[in-house]
Amino acid sequence: MRARYGASPLHLLAHLAALALAAWALLQAFPLGGADRIVLWLVGAVVLHDLVLWPAYTTLDRLARRRRPAGWANYVRFPVGVSALLLLVFFPVMCGKGERTYTRVSGQTWEGYAGRWLIVSAALFAVSGALYLVRSRTGSSS
Repeated sequence: MRARYGASPLHLLAHLAALALAAWALLQAFPLGGADRIVLWLVGAVVLHDLVLWPAYTTLDRLARRRRPAGWANYVRFPVGVSALLLLVFFPVMCGKGERTYTRVSGQTWEGYAGRWLIVSAALFAVSGALYLVRSRTGSSS
């Protein structure tokens, strides 16, 4: 199986389970209305990722690996990825989109999301940098 598929059967099973979970989530969202917008956003996200983002971050990663010793890129890649994902998820909140509705329903406000995102991002970079320094001094590269 590994020679034909390229990974263990557990890897395939995990991906099939994730696909089934995503299909179930979509089926739960379609009856709520706006199915055409959901499909449009999904297709747009796939096209944006595959035609713009993937080539961009692949090129940046290759350029980064050329100019520095091997191993350091992972210590930058992780905090950048998590920070970018958090920014993508919470960007509408940071811009105030839908705040009135959220406040009306929950009684809470959205103040402080941008500051907390900056704090989390700084902490991710600080921990990653500290790990890099410790591991580079002790000779451990994993």
